[in-house]
Amino acid sequence: MSTLDVDGVFCISLVERKDRRQMLLEEFAPLGLDIEFYLAERDSEDPERGCYESHQACAAMAIERGYERVLILEDDATLLSFKHEVIQRANAFLKLKQPEILYLGGMLGRMWLIPFPNVVRARLTGTHAYVLSRLGCKNLVRQQFDGTPIDTHYCNAVKSYSVYPMISAQQPEEEMKSDIFENRVKRKGGASVKDRRYWDNNFSKQSGALKRDIWRTLCMRWL
Repeated sequence: MSTLDVDGVFCISLVERKDRRQMLLEEFAPLGLDIEFYLAERDSEDPERGCYESHQACAAMAIERGYERVLILEDDATLLSFKHEVIQRANAFLKLKQPEILYLGGMLGRMWLIPFPNVVRARLTGTHAYVLSRLGCKNLVRQQFDGTPIDTHYCNAVKSYSVYPMISAQQPEEEMKSDIFENRVKRKGGASVKDRRYWDNNFSKQSGALKRDIWRTLCMRWL
């Protein structure tokens, strides 16, 4: 069985969401990972801050334990069907290039091909499933929360990669609403509901994104 070559796995979960933790374990059972839960207290004043600082805490624990690579999950992450060579090639890329961040999935922004099979350069949002390197952990710990959501920080400030095709999504919100959904509605004045149709469309748009951004590949924008 293929599994990700990481030193540890942390899953962020609010203390009261025991239901989500059980669902997450069932979702990721096919990878055979030893998942450790980081139990966070709800930040009622600023859920985005609470989310950011939870990811920071996971990065800090990874540094303290001497991890070179850590998989960070959120408790609404799902595992999609995948071919074992996708995992094998992702592992090879992690060892060879040591990227700061490698997404297993996310909300599609941009994707473009690089000269490596089953891995692409990407600008995604969503932090439900990603591998962070030791350097990535150090950079995150140094960057204090300034009001920018964690996924926006990664999208804007970090050279990011993703497995291709993506192998993770999130639980549809008609079944499991995001713990920070209401806060984002208030902050943005509206937010799309990420239901099952949303995630199906998100997955199906990957090949189109590669075609749309082929110029980035031709201009060697992976360097």
